Amino acid sequence: MIAAGCWSSQLRGPVGQALPVRPVKGQILALRARPGAARPAERLVRTPRCYVVSRPDGRVVVGATVEDRGFDAAVTADGVFRLLEAAWEVLPDIGELELVAARAGLRPGTPDNAPVVGPGAAGGLVWATGHYRNGVLLAPVTALAVAELLTEGELPDSMTPFSPRRFQPSAPERDR
Repeated sequence: MIAAGCWSSQLRGPVGQALPVRPVKGQILALRARPGAARPAERLVRTPRCYVVSRPDGRVVVGATVEDRGFDAAVTADGVFRLLEAAWEVLPDIGELELVAARAGLRPGTPDNAPVVGPGAAGGLVWATGHYRNGVLLAPVTALAVAELLTEGELPDSMTPFSPRRFQPSAPERDR
């Protein structure tokens, strides 16, 4: 099984197939409200530029950037600024919160930003990668699909659009 996140495309050799999985950087902030202060929002706030999640204990999460920067996982002043600015536009009181942490991670993206789930070119190889911004959300359905593939020999029909075969050139393109 290849479930190597944004490093999946780096695996070559005996697998006989490399997929176009790229790293997509995401920066995220952890803030904290002062003791006794009201939370900036009671519910998830989502805008085109950010999301803000307020926790009951006063922690506030602001995320996340989407940056094509290769394998660079450094936190940048620009990333922090853009997230704070985007959050401040919808919740001005966010500027009063304590900045606790800033971090960056790498998501696995594909050309169509959809996951890759299914059998690979080499016998017994199974791909489960490329979930982009939805890895945590799609992990349970991916696990069920892979389990069905391993026990029944086929993926559920709902997973057909996510086959690794969609990245193989069609016969006329290969013959050129």
